[in-house]
Amino acid sequence: MSQASAKREKLLAREQELIRTALKIMAREGAAGLTMDKVVERVPYSKGTVYNHFCSREDLLTAICNAGMERLAEKFTRAIRFQGTTRERLLATHYAYLLHALLDPIQYALIISAKTTSQIERTSEQRLNTHYQLEKLLMGPAFELVTEAIDNGDLVLPPRMGRRQVVFCNWASCFGTITLLINNKSSCGGRFELDIRNEVFSHANLLLDGLQWRALSSEQDYEATLRRIETEIFPRESALISQQTATVSTDNPSPAKACAEHRPVPVTKPPVIT
Repeated sequence: MSQASAKREKLLAREQELIRTALKIMAREGAAGLTMDKVVERVPYSKGTVYNHFCSREDLLTAICNAGMERLAEKFTRAIRFQGTTRERLLATHYAYLLHALLDPIQYALIISAKTTSQIERTSEQRLNTHYQLEKLLMGPAFELVTEAIDNGDLVLPPRMGRRQVVFCNWASCFGTITLLINNKSSCGGRFELDIRNEVFSHANLLLDGLQWRALSSEQDYEATLRRIETEIFPRESALISQQTATVSTDNPSPAKACAEHRPVPVTKPPVIT
């Protein structure tokens, strides 16, 4: 390995260490509790060294978001390679997004703040360029699936609707469903009896049936497809989610009981995949 390559690897390893440190702070104190000074206090590097990696708190937050997007892109790649129809593979990307939200909840939540003007203005140009390239990388597989579905007759685009709109409405439906349900155990509303896994797929199938993306849910057992996705593409991640769910069910009161007693249900921290 050349000296330049060794130096790059060392810098990358240090940057990942700083990101992991920031994530630990956010896990305890939330995004609002993250400051550059707190990161400096917890690492064996000077303040100047930390700022050489991240020019601001916002730059660090964007880097954390980017790291999550890279992990999600890897899951999307696996989803697209699933041995199934275009609709089944698209459903696999919905499941990949759900896994991302449950296993990397902090990075999942940062995708919205990364779009705010205040964060963009204080993020380095290089970091922003990386962020935009990752967006394209994430959207690419969905565009490819829509194109393939049109070409082979699985999907006929409705009037005045293009591929971009199909991709966007799938993302919006999946993101909205997950966001509204991911923390439902800590609030007393009409979401108590809704299971996030089931709702993500119910909403996806409602949307795809509306678009007449074949095969329709009346023609195929997509619950069986979901079981295949869990076991064939994401067995390790699915097992972690099942373990997490079992821990919450065993250690914590039911949502209905918590609501009746006017107290929140404790939410178990998701496992970290290393």
